[in-house]
Amino acid sequence: MLFPLIEENDDLTVFMTESCNSNCVMCPMSRDSRKRGNHCSDEAWAEALALLHKRRYRHISITGGEPFLMAERLLSLMCTLRDTQADTPVLLLTNGRALCLPQIQAQLKELLDVHDRFGIPIHGSNAALHDAITQSPGSFAQTIAGLHFLADSPADIEIRIVCSALNQDDLSSICWMLCHSGLRITCVNFIAMEMTGSAAYHRDQIWMPYDKIYPLIEPGIFQLLSHGIDVNLYDFPLCALPQHAWPLAKRSISPWKIRYDEKCSQCAVRDACGGMFYSTYLLHLFPVQPIGKRVLDCTAVSDLRASMTSFC
Repeated sequence: MLFPLIEENDDLTVFMTESCNSNCVMCPMSRDSRKRGNHCSDEAWAEALALLHKRRYRHISITGGEPFLMAERLLSLMCTLRDTQADTPVLLLTNGRALCLPQIQAQLKELLDVHDRFGIPIHGSNAALHDAITQSPGSFAQTIAGLHFLADSPADIEIRIVCSALNQDDLSSICWMLCHSGLRITCVNFIAMEMTGSAAYHRDQIWMPYDKIYPLIEPGIFQLLSHGIDVNLYDFPLCALPQHAWPLAKRSISPWKIRYDEKCSQCAVRDACGGMFYSTYLLHLFPVQPIGKRVLDCTAVSDLRASMTSFC
């Protein structure tokens, strides 16, 4: 990793490391990448921090790998953001396991505010399933403990559920568990898989067609909404969803990863649709079904296009 910052218009992404202390079956990074754990040099990191003093951003995402494996750098980054990017929303993507550690909690208590959001994955409603997917015994208990720490902080909690054949029968149970967990959860995002890295290697074990997922998660969506928890569907083509679910669909794929099938040019909602991951397109895993104009309400499509650009 040569330089840790990626700018897209007024948004900034900070890549901390490729290393991770989990080994999720459906991770879009390869196991070798996670073990190798590339990260930038100390010189490049210092240069990146200096750049944060030179401009303001609309939104900042911090990701990896697992960012807390570079805890010293991460905490210094968060201090810098407090000084240079006050009031800018910050999304930190983490598996949440390090948040159970007293030394991490003590340092974060001084840094977190209402502009921070933690995006944390839950892969099962119980330790047996979650830990089987992460291939990391004890990870479920650590993540849940970390979530309870966050619930007592000013930061928002965003739960991410990656939908796969491994947890398809547990998706509604995950939602029930979250609704009754006592956690202060802002939103739950259901995420379609990116079929690269470990996910591609385990394709036969984990892949589920996009259009088979929504019927399994709809009962859970109703549960979450009834408990005041916002819901989004990340990276699902609109033709894989019933029309009443379209307002939940959000475009979160980085532009360089998005692909549209040739048939998509015939679709009336092509411009509002987030498309699909390039890897899904290359593997021909989902046959798109262009949507005809006669089934649409133009006002609804206009509202949908606006909602696709918003954050959770």
